[in-house]
Amino acid sequence: MLGTLLSGCRWFDENFGNNIQALDVHTQGLVYETLWSELLDGEIKSVLQQESILMKLEHRPPISLAGLAKRCKKDEESFKKGLAAIGYFKGKIEFDVNEDKAPLRVNVKITPGPRYKIGEIKIDCSDNPQVLSMLMPLILADITHVKPGDFVNLEKVLKGSQRLKKYLQTMGYPFAEVSEPQGKIDDKKQTLDVIYTITPYTLARIDSTHVEGLNNIEESYIRNRLLWKEGEVFNQEKIDKSRRKLLETGLLSSVVITTEKKGDAKDGYQPVNVLVKTSEGAARAVGVGAQYSTSEGIGGHLFWYSDNVARHGQHLGASFRSSKREMRAKLSYDVPDFGQPLQILRNEALLLRERTRAYSGRTYSTGFSLEHPLNDYFKAALGLVGEVGRIRRQEVTYRTRLLGTPGKLKADFTDDLLDPTHGIRAELKVTPYYGRIGRSNSMVIGSSTLSAYVPFATNEIGESRCVLAGFIKGGSIFNQPLEAVPPNKRFYAGGSGSIRGYGYQLLGPLDGQSIPTGGRSLAEAGAEIRIKTTETIGFVSFIEGGSVKAERVPGFSKNLLWGAGFGFRYYSPLGPIRADIAFPLERRKDSNGKRIDSAFQLYLSVGQAF
Repeated sequence: MLGTLLSGCRWFDENFGNNIQALDVHTQGLVYETLWSELLDGEIKSVLQQESILMKLEHRPPISLAGLAKRCKKDEESFKKGLAAIGYFKGKIEFDVNEDKAPLRVNVKITPGPRYKIGEIKIDCSDNPQVLSMLMPLILADITHVKPGDFVNLEKVLKGSQRLKKYLQTMGYPFAEVSEPQGKIDDKKQTLDVIYTITPYTLARIDSTHVEGLNNIEESYIRNRLLWKEGEVFNQEKIDKSRRKLLETGLLSSVVITTEKKGDAKDGYQPVNVLVKTSEGAARAVGVGAQYSTSEGIGGHLFWYSDNVARHGQHLGASFRSSKREMRAKLSYDVPDFGQPLQILRNEALLLRERTRAYSGRTYSTGFSLEHPLNDYFKAALGLVGEVGRIRRQEVTYRTRLLGTPGKLKADFTDDLLDPTHGIRAELKVTPYYGRIGRSNSMVIGSSTLSAYVPFATNEIGESRCVLAGFIKGGSIFNQPLEAVPPNKRFYAGGSGSIRGYGYQLLGPLDGQSIPTGGRSLAEAGAEIRIKTTETIGFVSFIEGGSVKAERVPGFSKNLLWGAGFGFRYYSPLGPIRADIAFPLERRKDSNGKRIDSAFQLYLSVGQAF
């Protein structure tokens, strides 16, 4: 038990009783303040102050000497646990009350003594030598996150039990038990040996799978998203991933997966049943949304969808977006498990009207794509899209009749779609177009994006509090000179989802009237520090830069413009709501000396910027 870990601690308060007896009783309470030694280590002070009854109740003075003595006694007990929790097993605690001051002063003096370190990490698993053999010291330290030589942290040692149990479940022992760790203190070496006692029981093999709670969804749709197979060794990681996949469909409000024994063990394996209990959610929804930026104005979003049209997760959706820059109406129909499990056929029809500083026009497009998951992290898609448009830039009108074959390869190793805290994402898009394009009948547009997220601070339950996020993006148009490329197919930068310090489409080359010309290549990069101060409140600071060029090869060598800023985050159940203010580091001027770029840009939206 943890009591073993605390053995060997010594605590002293010889002078406390005499000092308390010397105090006068005040009818309205003994007003006091708590003072700490200035030499006390910051970490120790923080740990003890969080638990101090003296400090928590300073605003409620005790009415008697006995009350003050009781508070100090409780602090003595909590200080003992607090010091031991971070490795101080020997020490001295003194309470000295100064009765000559008003208010009274309770001086707390802590002499913590040496801080102990982790010695050996041992496993007690006498009934299963096979499990014992696979938990070598280096592997065990990696599993538990408790390493020899580290300073003692009892909370971390306790969490090591949970991690060890999860590891055993992943290795095929769903009923494994890990007892509360034991500790052995070596005062000579000033170390603490940690002993984990485990009872793994018999290796389990999945015999059958049962699904419950379905009314409007075909069971085959659920089973196609279960990663385990009957007859294989149990793996808790596959159970957890399957549960996430089922919840991500949006069709289920809850998913509970349990494991139960099926008969007695035979041939060295325990047969088990896996029970998937589901609760269906609402299949239809209507919603509205809004966003704002200084360069794009107010935008509204209205949508409707039905997520289970034919009992197998078919998605039928309609949406309408409107702002001063664009009006977009879209109708989509997605068919999951098309041809084979987890393969999706996506169909879409789109009407788009744009009125930007660079061009204006309308386009109509319709098409489909087949999305195939290569594994848990990689997806590939190939499609066919037809587009008709009339785009006008100044006095030139572009009439397009295009047939495109978009291809996409996407990798996602992050932990969350809207608010990733660790991992990387990468996406590569290539779309050959055929049809009426200037003086040629073909054009190829390619783009790629890479983003990474690195946590560097966590809270007491392992959630990321600080994240360093970064991205790099590039794009190129082949086979066409810039003047032959329709303006709506060119690359632009600036605005939300791009370089936030510059207005929408304004980062890049401009003509004599300060109108963006767009380019055949794009290069962007940025970094952002995200700090979460509470469960719902956070702040960010960022810097981003990029360039748009008429040449087809992107690069950061010249014409690079940078922007920087900071923002606020409110973490709602739907995702982070963000408010950002960004500043251009270089404000350009036109031929008349007038500023082209605004002093700042403001953005209000949902979801992280990247």
